[in-house]
Amino acid sequence: MTVHILPGFDARTHLLTEQRFFRSQQTCALLWRSAPCVILGRNQREENEVSAWARENLPVLVRSTGGGAVYQDADNVNVSFVCSQAMPQPLRDCMRPLLDFLLALGLPAAFSGRNDILLGGRKISGCAMRHDGGRTLAHGTLLFRRDAAAMDRALTPDADKLARHGVSSVRSRTGELAPYLPQFRDVAAFQDALAAFLRAY
Repeated sequence: MTVHILPGFDARTHLLTEQRFFRSQQTCALLWRSAPCVILGRNQREENEVSAWARENLPVLVRSTGGGAVYQDADNVNVSFVCSQAMPQPLRDCMRPLLDFLLALGLPAAFSGRNDILLGGRKISGCAMRHDGGRTLAHGTLLFRRDAAAMDRALTPDADKLARHGVSSVRSRTGELAPYLPQFRDVAAFQDALAAFLRAY
């Protein structure tokens, strides 16, 4: 598999690059990390998902696939698979390389019913998909370390929004990979190992 590690930490640029590859005829995987930001699914409303603090202090972006709102920072590795498919594949089939990577590291990870990957009962990867014009984009995350306080601060809507509208995104119990993987000194080493695995996949 051809793998590109995208430089820098600008999520807006990375999402645009993802779309450029999606519109091309290439088959590849993109790995990227970002500075702190919030990324919404394409059908979500910012005011229902994102706190007032995050709207004032963080980039709030929208991806081309569905799914819930996510807080991201540089300790999260994003993986985008783009390819041509005559018929759409199930999301789990597209994201199988991520699960296989975790299994190869000896981790008892598994898909959940909501197209997430769980480890120890906690979500360490969320996945989403788009199929258009014979092209498929499937992307997911691998949460190496999490900043739970930042997640809560960014994704908890104001109290009046909760009272009037509820919360559209499912607040999943999230976990992190780092405590299970002491062999990796940091997220960059983890990302390099993932890239090597995918290139040989």
